[in-house]
Amino acid sequence: MTRNAIILLIEDHPIAAEILRNFIAMHKPFCRVLLEDNPEKALIRLKQDTVHLIITDLQITPQQDSFAFLAMLNGWNPPIPIIAISEKSPAELPNMAGGITVLPKPIDFDVMLELIDTMTLAAQESVLNGVSLENFLQMIEQERKTCTLRIMSGYQTGYLYLTHGHLIGARTGSLRDKEAALSILGWPNCTISITAGSTAEPTMNLSIQSLLVEWCIFKDERDRCPAKLEAV
Repeated sequence: MTRNAIILLIEDHPIAAEILRNFIAMHKPFCRVLLEDNPEKALIRLKQDTVHLIITDLQITPQQDSFAFLAMLNGWNPPIPIIAISEKSPAELPNMAGGITVLPKPIDFDVMLELIDTMTLAAQESVLNGVSLENFLQMIEQERKTCTLRIMSGYQTGYLYLTHGHLIGARTGSLRDKEAALSILGWPNCTISITAGSTAEPTMNLSIQSLLVEWCIFKDERDRCPAKLEAV
């Protein structure tokens, strides 16, 4: 996790705001939490302070205004990762641009801590556009790099964790490890963000070459029988 990371928490319910702020302060003491209770104050704060992560409740404004506000945050320059807390599941929400991760209620606090760890690293990332993920992974394997990749495609966000050119973990949504990596490899028009080092505990150890061979087999089977594999 980035030390001295600054998180902007946007929550209009005082009790919920205090619970979230105290929870983050307890488990992520190197994070500083800025608290605002409405979009107007949040936008002013963003113009005044450097922020590494935004956490916002989608219920802070009427629904139509929430999505407009979220679109405004997602278009911020330089980009800031966003966790949007919602009573709806990601599948029920309109397609959201890359950089926004939906965390459904009731909040899974373990997942929130993982997201804070990975997303506050965004300020240290290098971003690549228009580069094939398969080719980039081959380069990482050849150079035996240790890094974290944040992959964004449309409203989807996933993470690949690599140590010395080997895949040691992957996740997107509820998918983990090889299943997550195969899903991410199938995303179109990816943006790749690279952070040096990896904070993930190894849950697998797979060479990129082996992963890409499995991806080719998986892709061929998917193309022949798309309905059978569409849930993966």
